[in-house]
Amino acid sequence: MTNVVRSEVLRWLSGTSVVAIYLVAVLMPVFVLLSDGGRLDLAGIDAGAATTRLLGPLAWAGVSAAFVGAYGVTRECYYASLGRTLTGVGFVRVFWGKILAGVVVGLVLVVGLLGAWTVIVGVLLHREGLALSLEGGAWRVYGGAVLGAALGASIGVAIGWIVRNYYLAAGLIILVPLALDFAMLRAVPEVARFSPGLALAALGAPDQQHRMLDFVPALGVSVAWALVLIITAWWAASRRRM
Repeated sequence: MTNVVRSEVLRWLSGTSVVAIYLVAVLMPVFVLLSDGGRLDLAGIDAGAATTRLLGPLAWAGVSAAFVGAYGVTRECYYASLGRTLTGVGFVRVFWGKILAGVVVGLVLVVGLLGAWTVIVGVLLHREGLALSLEGGAWRVYGGAVLGAALGASIGVAIGWIVRNYYLAAGLIILVPLALDFAMLRAVPEVARFSPGLALAALGAPDQQHRMLDFVPALGVSVAWALVLIITAWWAASRRRM
């Protein structure tokens, strides 16, 4: 299984198209930052609160990891190579190998994103005459982003197995949270907060708890979504092999 996971990780890192995939994933928190203009208004708040506010969009890193996770399956479907992989390696090993590899790649992506974003936040704070101050809220954002990356990547791989189409997977993972979830969060937050995207984001969004789930319920909902989608993916993929 180790060799299978290593091989699958290489699929996520090879080819020229992966650059665009990772760019879209990285732009997810950028969109969240720019869509909420209030995050850039740091007047009257201390360095700790300002740091946490600017780090807040990293809570959506789980969605970025999901997008990258789905690519490991949809890429092979696009190039019609999945059948050969299943024949040569075996369904069970490929299925779980892609999920484990997706989690590894998602975690590496998000950890790198955390580092780069922190540097950018430090520059923005310096321009406002403030210094980077990593207090409790900031570490909650970091921890939630990493946990969300692991769960989000597994959700993304499962969606990839279910739909087996890059464009459909991208729409479900990126466009739904950006369009539908944000709209529902404003209109019916009591329903929207249970969506997979918002549940993942709630893991690292200490300043949004009045609209999102608390950490423990968000973790439970995220794990439930991951389990349901992985089970559905297993069933769908098994049916296709019959």
